[in-house]
Amino acid sequence: MSNRAKPLDGVRVLDFTHAAAGPFTTMFLGDLGAEIIKIEKPGHGDGARTMGRPVAGLEKGNSEYHVALNRGKKSVVLDLGSKDGAEITRRLAANCDIVVQNFRPGVMERLGLGFEALRALRKGLIYCSISAFGSKGPWSEMPANDIIVQGVSGIMSITGEPDGNPVRVGSPISDLSTGMFALSGVLAALHARDNHPEGQHIEVSMLEATLNLMCNYIPGIMKMGLTIPRVGSGHAQIVPYQAFVCKDGRYVIVGAFTREFWQRLAKTVGHAEWITDTRFATNAARLANRSALVSALEEIFRARTRDEWIAVLGDADIPASPLLELHEAVCSPQVQQNESLITLGEGETAVQVVRSPMHCSAWDETPTTPAPSLGHDSRAVLADVLGLSTQDIDALERKGAFGSHE
Repeated sequence: MSNRAKPLDGVRVLDFTHAAAGPFTTMFLGDLGAEIIKIEKPGHGDGARTMGRPVAGLEKGNSEYHVALNRGKKSVVLDLGSKDGAEITRRLAANCDIVVQNFRPGVMERLGLGFEALRALRKGLIYCSISAFGSKGPWSEMPANDIIVQGVSGIMSITGEPDGNPVRVGSPISDLSTGMFALSGVLAALHARDNHPEGQHIEVSMLEATLNLMCNYIPGIMKMGLTIPRVGSGHAQIVPYQAFVCKDGRYVIVGAFTREFWQRLAKTVGHAEWITDTRFATNAARLANRSALVSALEEIFRARTRDEWIAVLGDADIPASPLLELHEAVCSPQVQQNESLITLGEGETAVQVVRSPMHCSAWDETPTTPAPSLGHDSRAVLADVLGLSTQDIDALERKGAFGSHE
């Protein structure tokens, strides 16, 4: 492992994000070496501090969401609505390279903290705005979150059993995918900063991010007028590509997504004649005859246990795996080999979180610090970044500009 500096060492981020999409973005910026100054509301801070269950052994305000999405950050409590709080915030922005926020459109502008206001204070400022639907349009000011966007984007409509109700994707996929697209935009802007000294405003909406996750369906919908059905664990464009229940009640997943894999599967399950059967010879034919093929395969897979099928399909070099519960997946040998989980903190306050999936040979991947308690770094940041004295900070605290460590 290299001891070279991380690629974003020396980059400072002013983080106004809350909930999930924005914090996911800034968490990875921190993993890459940036200093993340997270601005939180006095009193209760980021609403994610109480989303999900409190993590056992940790103090109040450390929910599952907060612990998972805010490692490596510094928490500063500021009242953005107060004159002094807003002024301190602008001074911090003048000392930052990147600003990330996910308030509703117009909120930051009304506070005097929008892109145009802040880029006047910092040459080359990269300003990332994350919203549910975008800054303009009939939905722009609607309240929304992950489940709302899953609903209106169409992703929920294509998830679930054929004869069942629409099902929310188990992961907050609209939130987290938006965070990843925002991260990509910020990193691209950093790369191009020398050529854009005027600064960059990046806008990413959850709606557009979620639509991009379904990009494979869009041409057929728009060109051919297709509708995308719910197919359970299957795939609307590939057959067979789904989970099958086995003799022992456990599931094996089969992903025969190429002609070669399909032909191997047909031979392995004892039906080589399917290779030339006009109902099943091509993927298009299998899509048209999905019910007949899947019914036949379901009966076949019930004849053996899951582990027996894993061995048989593995010998045939067919993509297949067991369907693992999440608590099984995080303990799997491959996850352990990859060291995909890291422990933050020590003793009774230690907690495991998912490590960044970006493994690079040129810099150190030393685990970062745990998610901060509310206001933990208020005084230190004001002193270190703005050079305020203890007396200055005390005076600001008495005036209610910021909150101290709870």
